[in-house]
Amino acid sequence: MSKTLIRGAKVLGGDPQDVLIDGGTVAAVGTGLSAEGAEVVEAAGKVLLPGLVDLHTHLREPGREDSETVLTGTRAAASGGYTAVFAMANTFPVADTAGVVEQVWRLGKEHGYCDVRPVGAVTVGLEGSTLAELGAMHESAAGVTVFSDDGKCVHDAVIMRRALEYVKAFGGVVAQHAQEPRLTEGAQMNEGVVSAELGLGGWPAVAEESIIARDVLLAEHVGSRVHICHLSTAGSVEIVRWAKSRGIDVTAEVTPHHLLLTDELVRSYNPVYKVNPPLRTERDVMALREALADGTIDIVATDHAPHPHEDKDCEWAAAAMGMVGLETALSVVQETMVDTGLLDWAGVADRMSFTPARIGRAEGHGRPVSAGEPANLTLVDTAYRGSVDPAGFASRSRNTPYEGRELPGRVTHTWLRGTATLIDGKLT
Repeated sequence: MSKTLIRGAKVLGGDPQDVLIDGGTVAAVGTGLSAEGAEVVEAAGKVLLPGLVDLHTHLREPGREDSETVLTGTRAAASGGYTAVFAMANTFPVADTAGVVEQVWRLGKEHGYCDVRPVGAVTVGLEGSTLAELGAMHESAAGVTVFSDDGKCVHDAVIMRRALEYVKAFGGVVAQHAQEPRLTEGAQMNEGVVSAELGLGGWPAVAEESIIARDVLLAEHVGSRVHICHLSTAGSVEIVRWAKSRGIDVTAEVTPHHLLLTDELVRSYNPVYKVNPPLRTERDVMALREALADGTIDIVATDHAPHPHEDKDCEWAAAAMGMVGLETALSVVQETMVDTGLLDWAGVADRMSFTPARIGRAEGHGRPVSAGEPANLTLVDTAYRGSVDPAGFASRSRNTPYEGRELPGRVTHTWLRGTATLIDGKLT
C-alpha cells in the first residue's frame, strides 16, 4: 500500500497538522512532515476526523435488495464519512441466527466500502415471544455484540429481562426500539396540536418514555447494558438523565433528522417526513440538541432506512416509515450542533466515532488520530455549503427529507485502513 500525506488538516478542529498514512496505519502526526514517496492531499482549512461509526443502519440485504444492498449501503456510508456501520436485523430472513448474521458479515467483507457489523435480533423473527440465538450469534464469525428488534419493540418485560441477562455474560448490549405497541395502534405522526388539526392518528410521547423507564429499571436490576435507539422526546431525555444519575448502564442515540425537523413539516402530507419514531415538536428538538451537547444522549446514529420509490411516493397512510441518512448525517450535525456552538469538532468525533465504536465494540474504529492507530479517517470541507440533490446519492434509495435544502459541510475523503474509499467527493 502506498503512502499518503494529508497536509495542513485541522485534526478534530484543532491547529493545522500533517498526517502521514503508511499502509493501514497512521505513521506520524505533526507539522512539516516529509512528503517523499507519498501521495499528497492538500487539506488546508479542512477538518480531519476519525472515521465515523453508525450504530444504526438498515442495509436491507438479504431480502429487500430493491431498497438497498450491502454494496450500495456501504458506498453511501463511505460518501458520508463512515468507516463502520452496524446493520440492523430486520432483513428477510431476519438476522436471528448465526447463519444469517454470518451472511451479512461476509457480504461486508466481500463488497463493503466500510466495515459491516451485523446486529442480531433479540427475538425469533422479531416476533417478541422467543429469544433468538444470542450466544450462537456472538460466537459466530460475525462476533455479534449488539442485539435489537429495531422496527419493533421488545414489549414483553420478561423477554427483555432475559435478553439483558443473557448478553451480560459476554458483554453484549440490547438496543431497544422504545415503542409501546398498544399506545401507537393506528398512529401516523406525533400526537399533538398538528395531529389534531390534520386528523391523523397521534403517536404519544409516553409510548416511548414508558418503555425507556421500564428498561432502564430492568437494566439496573440485572446489572446489564441497555441502549436506547432513536430517542425523540424531551421526556425521554429526562428519564435517561435520571437513570445515568443512578449509575445505570444506559446509553442513548439521536438521529440527525430528530435534531433538525419537526412535526410541522407533516402539514405538507409529504410521506418523506413519515418516520418511526415520528418527527416531534420544536421543544423536543431543542431538548435533544441540549442533551447531545451535555452527554445525556451519547451518540448520533442515522437510522438510515432506505425504501424504493413506490413505497414512499403514495398517500401518507400507506407510505413506509423511514428516511435515508448516511450521506447527510454529518452535514445535519454541523448545522444543528457545530454551527450553533453546542459542540466543537472534537465533540462531533466523540458522538459520531469514539463513543459508538465503544458501545458496539467495533475494534479498530473510533480511535485517536495518532501514530500507530488504524488509518480510518474522514476529511471534511466545513466551509462548503450546498443544496442536497438525492440524484447524486450512492444509496439505492432517494427518500431523503432534505432534497433541495441547503446544508453545510461536505466529506471529501474517506480512508478505510489506509485505503481511500472516497477521493475529492468521488467513490473509488
